[in-house]
Amino acid sequence: MKHLVVISIVLLAGISGEVMAACSDPPVTGSDLTTLISGQTVCATRGTEKWQEQHRSDGTLWDYKKGPNDPVDPTKQVGTWSIDTSSNTVTYSYTGGPSYTYSVHGPAGGPYSFCTGGSETVGGATFTSGQSCP
Repeated sequence: MKHLVVISIVLLAGISGEVMAACSDPPVTGSDLTTLISGQTVCATRGTEKWQEQHRSDGTLWDYKKGPNDPVDPTKQVGTWSIDTSSNTVTYSYTGGPSYTYSVHGPAGGPYSFCTGGSETVGGATFTSGQSCP
């Protein structure tokens, strides 16, 4: 039993270290943050959730889902997004729901991590100029 507890602690420390390392990567700042996000689609997964959110240049946020012509799960606006260059953060305000503010970290070209309070919320994110993720 002690062996199992020690292995669990070691694995948890390794996973936590990776998460903390992602948020200790250099933050994307100023106009680089605007260039990275504006007019782009973020592609990310967390567990079984998959994001394909279009950051339209007018500040609207659209979930690509299965595409604009899908009769069951079409693309639709889900909220707005904005960048605060003084704090180097991006805020997502979802229609009828909560708002989330993140700093974005990662090397040029990605992958990127969305972090809050130094902890990774979403990792492995990429941005594409297309409407949907590859």
